[in-house]
Amino acid sequence: MKKFLKGLLSVLMVISFTACAKTNDSSEAEGLYKAGTYTGSAQGNNGEVKVEVILSSDKIESVKVTEHKETAGISDAAIAEIPTAIVENQSLNVDTVAGATNTSNAILDAVKAALTEAGVDIETLMKGGNGAVVSVTLEDQTYDVVVLGAGGAGLSAAIEAKAAGASVIVIEKMPYAGGNTLLSYAELACPNNWLQKEQGIEDSVEQFAKEMWEGGGSLAKKELVDIIANNATDAAEWLRDEIGVEYQDYLVWEGGHSVARAVEPIELGPGMINPLMDYAKSHGIEVLLNTKAEEFVVDNNGRVIGVKVSQGDQTATISATNGVVLATGGFGANVEMREKYNTRWETLDESVKTTNSPAIVGDGIIMAEKIGANLIGMEHIQLYPFNNPITGVFYGIEAPSWSGEGLIYVNKDGNRFVNEVGMRDERAEGILAQGGTVYAIYNQAVADRLNLEEKFADEYARCLEDGVFYKADTLEEVAEHFGINGENLVETMKKYNEGITNNTDEFGRVTSMVTMEEGPWFILEGVVSVHHTMGGVEINENAQVLDIEGNIIPGLYAAGEVTGGIHGNNRVGTCAIADITVFGRIAGRSAAASK
Repeated sequence: MKKFLKGLLSVLMVISFTACAKTNDSSEAEGLYKAGTYTGSAQGNNGEVKVEVILSSDKIESVKVTEHKETAGISDAAIAEIPTAIVENQSLNVDTVAGATNTSNAILDAVKAALTEAGVDIETLMKGGNGAVVSVTLEDQTYDVVVLGAGGAGLSAAIEAKAAGASVIVIEKMPYAGGNTLLSYAELACPNNWLQKEQGIEDSVEQFAKEMWEGGGSLAKKELVDIIANNATDAAEWLRDEIGVEYQDYLVWEGGHSVARAVEPIELGPGMINPLMDYAKSHGIEVLLNTKAEEFVVDNNGRVIGVKVSQGDQTATISATNGVVLATGGFGANVEMREKYNTRWETLDESVKTTNSPAIVGDGIIMAEKIGANLIGMEHIQLYPFNNPITGVFYGIEAPSWSGEGLIYVNKDGNRFVNEVGMRDERAEGILAQGGTVYAIYNQAVADRLNLEEKFADEYARCLEDGVFYKADTLEEVAEHFGINGENLVETMKKYNEGITNNTDEFGRVTSMVTMEEGPWFILEGVVSVHHTMGGVEINENAQVLDIEGNIIPGLYAAGEVTGGIHGNNRVGTCAIADITVFGRIAGRSAAASK
């Protein structure tokens, strides 16, 4: 059986051209280029991307990314394939990687800088091209279990289905695995976990279930919440012991939880996705990247028996003898769907950015609805309260808000207005009431205890350059920089510190409270962004998808953000990874057992 032959850059420009080079000697005998090794750099998402280019007298011999700080997983395909494409085509006119456009462009710009140093005519290398040539073969195939989506839920499902003896393929439309899990911190809320026991923190499954359910407005399907609460710790231990995820030695305490109960991978999202991918591949699970699921294949009895997929202008049918697991995520990056279902927020149009991967556009939900799946809770859309105004993504350097160290939010008047570690929807509502832009402040002592300036040096530098971060010795200075009332800010910080001393915080805050009295001071500008969509296809306890009449759609299972009814009207922070892992595993086992 022919397999998928090549990754993301399956479509490359076929280019014929005559390159010209600027050299110190115009003699054609010297060739096209001035032979040698050249270096260049350009700004990527997270810092400088550096490359090394080796030229012979008549060709580009090699291109290599020598240094970068791009997000693992997302940038991998660009870093591997863009240099290869440049050398194969002897051209800079190559396609960027979908989902990693900024990294792709950074590599190309760095190569241009290196070639400019070599005296090469860049404009000539950008010319040419006669269209695209498909260099892959996509054929009809059959597996026991087909999984749609290579995020945390999909990979968990695939691994469990394989462990149950099924042959498994994972279909992923992006050129890399991970979905939103890759972009997250992958904190997993789990009661009675190993760190709680070491630290003497008392917790219970019942308390976790209660807080998760009530945090969602008591609107979720309680039986599904209970399943997560009862299986979250086992899921975390499975990730640690079986999959190989390495965890930090501290707990994360997000708003909505009465105790610290979330474990966090050392490498955050990549620290969960990469071990899952490595495990899947080493255990014989086929992962087909850059391939889009188009529609379900349903037999005359209404059973889902496969999926039609596409790649470029090729199509194929991937059949499933046992079942299909839908794990394609929510619709946070789909402005049209956000506006269609939104009933709570004033607007969720393109002016509101998202923390989501560009892949998260609800296509799996739409596919399932077309075959009669019931959608539940689609109007419940969560805004993450504090994000970079330029990217829309949450800050790493806002770490005090979830670390237990503390920070405060203030408006332009220099006043606090909300519990900074309260529920996400409450914080988002508070920020929107201030006009949508607010400021987070903490001091050097907090940054030092969390080692923020070393850990996030590149982010600080980038945010300083972008004008969304500032650091100064006094509160008055940071206030002046952003046009905030400095006199009020000084008084606000005084009242915050007094509230800690007297245990009477004016906004009822009781966690992540540390005194901040001396500078230097750090200030970040922030806005709300669409973060999680709580609605999706309805499932039962076995992760089977239900139709509009409440009946099981045979052969179809779902897990993760593509599902609804699990988080009610508001997802409590750190509960998503518990959800996707628990129900991903259930979906995989259920699909493998189905005939």
